[in-house]
Amino acid sequence: MRRAVKSLSAIMIVSTMNLIQAQENKSDSLKTKTDLKKDQNTSVMLNASADNGPRNVNIGLPASVGGTTILENGLPVVMDYVVQMPVRAWRSDSSFEKMDVLDVAKTAISVGDVGVSVNTYTNKGTDKLQGKGEFVTNSYGLLRGSFNVSGPMKNGFYYSVSAYANMDPGTFTSAFSQFLDKTQIYKVFINKKYNDGKGEIGVQYKFISSQAITTKQNPYYYRSNGKVDAVEGFKLGRDSYLEKSGLVHYIDPLSGEYTTRDIMKGSGGENHIFDIIGKNSLTNGMKLDYIFRYQYAESGYFNPYYSSISNPVEGKTRFRYVGSDNIYNGKVQSVLMLFTPRAPFNTYMSRVELSKKTSKHNWNIGFNEWYYHINNYNTASYSYYHEVTPNPSLLIQENYDPLTGTWTPRKGSDEFGGYNHNGAMQYYTGGENKMAVYGTEKWTPSEKIQVGGGVRLEWQNINGEWYKGEDRKLAGTNWVSGNKTKVKKDWINKTFTVNALWKIMPSFGLQGEATYGELGGKLSSYAGADDPGIKKSKIPGASLGVYFNHALVRVVSKVTYIQRSNFTNNSTFTNPKDPTDYMKKTISYDVKTIGWTTDALVTPFKNFQFHMLLTLQNPEYKNYKFEAYDVKYDYDGNIARSVSKTIIELDPSYNWKKFKFWGSARYFSKEYANYTNSLFFAGRWETFAGIDFKYNSNLSFGVSAVNLLNQSGAQGSISGTNTAIDPTPYYNKPVAGTYIRPFTLEFKTKFKF
Repeated sequence: MRRAVKSLSAIMIVSTMNLIQAQENKSDSLKTKTDLKKDQNTSVMLNASADNGPRNVNIGLPASVGGTTILENGLPVVMDYVVQMPVRAWRSDSSFEKMDVLDVAKTAISVGDVGVSVNTYTNKGTDKLQGKGEFVTNSYGLLRGSFNVSGPMKNGFYYSVSAYANMDPGTFTSAFSQFLDKTQIYKVFINKKYNDGKGEIGVQYKFISSQAITTKQNPYYYRSNGKVDAVEGFKLGRDSYLEKSGLVHYIDPLSGEYTTRDIMKGSGGENHIFDIIGKNSLTNGMKLDYIFRYQYAESGYFNPYYSSISNPVEGKTRFRYVGSDNIYNGKVQSVLMLFTPRAPFNTYMSRVELSKKTSKHNWNIGFNEWYYHINNYNTASYSYYHEVTPNPSLLIQENYDPLTGTWTPRKGSDEFGGYNHNGAMQYYTGGENKMAVYGTEKWTPSEKIQVGGGVRLEWQNINGEWYKGEDRKLAGTNWVSGNKTKVKKDWINKTFTVNALWKIMPSFGLQGEATYGELGGKLSSYAGADDPGIKKSKIPGASLGVYFNHALVRVVSKVTYIQRSNFTNNSTFTNPKDPTDYMKKTISYDVKTIGWTTDALVTPFKNFQFHMLLTLQNPEYKNYKFEAYDVKYDYDGNIARSVSKTIIELDPSYNWKKFKFWGSARYFSKEYANYTNSLFFAGRWETFAGIDFKYNSNLSFGVSAVNLLNQSGAQGSISGTNTAIDPTPYYNKPVAGTYIRPFTLEFKTKFKF
């Protein structure tokens, strides 16, 4: 399952935004809002798993069910993250003039998605020549820089030009590449202002090339208390578990030809994006904003699915190094490779909004249409073995034949030890379209009452072809050589939101919100061989809370409920009788959670702030029943995988002269490491700290630390355990899984002129 790297609860974002909204002291309200928004945005960008994008803000649902949507100039940077990961089309750099965070309700109305969204806006040009940039490095050799220069031209024209480069080695040394993230971005924006500045229209061209390996797994011994210890010879997060050649050897699903490719170049992404952005202030006080986008991209994906770790069976199986007669003696890792070569696709997006703000009303109505077409998306698959050592080498399994007294390679193996080619192959081709009209209104009938709401009506359509199991059997090949089946579906998705704020006293009040959303399926759900049977997903949610404002403390406390039905996911499952046998299966299930969140901002003395968050939640699977390998599974009532029930965040900061000292500590309670809840990871802390020094208005420096306490351990999930019911076979045994990002020092220089 693909997903961005994901951390904390969104209710922190939602409650912080509501806390901002609830401020009413007139004299300093603007300053308070601005400062809070800045701190909030900074917190979103603190990512303990990776530093090339915002942290995924979890709203109590599993990360793949509801997370963080990245927007640029009001449009999503990708329509479907299965086709292309967002960080292949976007990075945070010096080209942006501001960033906003939209809560669950606003995201549902304006984007039609589940979760929280981060919106970044490009610098369109400035009245005077200006430049700004930053350079970042860290204790592992990161090289990242970005630069933007903007200014006026003639006749009301303005320009903005920027460049970004990222060369990131990660936290371990790979044998096949010094840098595991090679990304460059170039932008040019030409803007024209007219009608005495009441209108403007601009054109932006953006090019981005990104080659990145996001797989971060290590082998470790799993203990019964939910903790782990590194396998001999490994330092968790500091040693590479990627096969050392950096190559994949697969049968091309489109041609049937045996192919070898470089994993960095073959699975990278390249984007050419054109935006037309404009706005007008109309004579009746209304404002018109619009953006139109065309994107041509090619994108692939590299995803090794680590399964069981085992030892050779004496007298029955042994392992030999690929390209050698040397026998390997030691632990062996079984892997299912899922490799998606670069597939071309075209995306067209538009958004038009009309709005007006008066003393009592603030409304907007909008229209958007988003469409993409992908040509022959495919994922090749095969299984293979490698050593359980840092930068492991490929192995070939050999079996002993007692009749002949000889050792022969496993049946179906190629010269690189790969077998079962395209047993879990994926394929589809076609397009997806979303067309919506929406509107919001915020009404303030009195100083004490504020009421708002929104409506979104969306037509969603998928139209393409997929390669179902019956077609594959009739073709009798392990590539797309037979008939394909058409798929065409339409949905009308409805979204509604209602919210209210009652300021009972100058410092105390109530706030509540109710949301209801619907989402249709995606064309990518038809990637596998089994019919996903997709149905409309329904997402009801509600919250009710109180707030209290005082010079020393501001608090929001609220109860939140959210549910999503008919979520479709294409998961990998391991045969309980043969851990080297896998299958991809599309499953539909429901998830719901109820949580209580208290968010407080304490200012006990001048220049010091202390933000605190407590979230208690209970995310559960519902209607999660399926059959795999002739075994029936029922996960109904289980706690959602990789989601904590208790989350605590502590964020102190202090300003002294030209220095700012800050810290952030996040606690995550026990997380289940598989769907059956038989395995779990013990609670953990994610810690950050930093010192910022502002030399003058044009130059500043900063040093920060990730994982300040230098914890080592695991988080997320354990591969190959999706159907494991009895945990005892895994105690004190080596498994492969995700891990906590190791201690990292980061150094940043920012400048402007």
